[in-house]
Amino acid sequence: MKQLLIILIALLLGFQQTFAQVSEKLESFKEKVLPEYITYFNIAELTENGQLNLSAVEKYISQSVDGKKAIMDKITTAWQESLVLVHFVTKRELWGWNATTESAKLLDEWDFSAPQLVYMPKTFPIPHPWFFYVGGQFGGDNQKNINLTFNTRLGFFLLLNRWDFATTFSKGVSGNANSTSTGWSNFGLMSRVHFPIRKYKISPNIGAQMTLASSDASSDFTGALVLGISWYVGFGSVDVGFRIGNEFSSMGGYTVMPQSKNKQALRQKK
Repeated sequence: MKQLLIILIALLLGFQQTFAQVSEKLESFKEKVLPEYITYFNIAELTENGQLNLSAVEKYISQSVDGKKAIMDKITTAWQESLVLVHFVTKRELWGWNATTESAKLLDEWDFSAPQLVYMPKTFPIPHPWFFYVGGQFGGDNQKNINLTFNTRLGFFLLLNRWDFATTFSKGVSGNANSTSTGWSNFGLMSRVHFPIRKYKISPNIGAQMTLASSDASSDFTGALVLGISWYVGFGSVDVGFRIGNEFSSMGGYTVMPQSKNKQALRQKK
């Protein structure tokens, strides 16, 4: 119980730090960037989902599509913490950053005053992007002792795309190549807070995992602290992680994030 309490406190502190970092970046944006575009936007704030919300004025509203994109190119370059929502009167625009072209992309637009409103997004913005991880570990020594592990994880991102939740499954075998071996498997739940460093396309993370482990001999319920780092490549990220509990273990693998096909990956985590 004490170990679990420590893990939950660490996770809570990390989550609070994430909020503080985003709030600080918003204040910096309002101080250093917004004044340059005050003729286009008069208010900048965060939505409940952590997106930057800009209130547009007439000069922005009257711009052509290309004119708006030129403005948003600079805005999304300065703010890459989340998607950017622009609102004026009853209309809304959702902008994102295209890492491939290094420019802004209009993901969606809608009008709440339109009669018989039919919401047809141009590119459906996934509110809670999901991911799938596959990885493993292999170890051995000169005595022919071996330890082989296969790991999978399926989950989705929550608030600010900085906090995730996933179900986990691992299966492994340990023993000696010349004698008997023991098989085991476990199911579990994992939640992590991510701290993306966009400049380097990496994202350290910290979280907790609870697992129900079953072997040939017994079953056991355990908790552990998890630490890791993700490097965003292609349609996902290369991941290295460490599990600290009754035993210490490390693992590596690749996380596939289908939404990265449209966003060209970070994100963050990470």
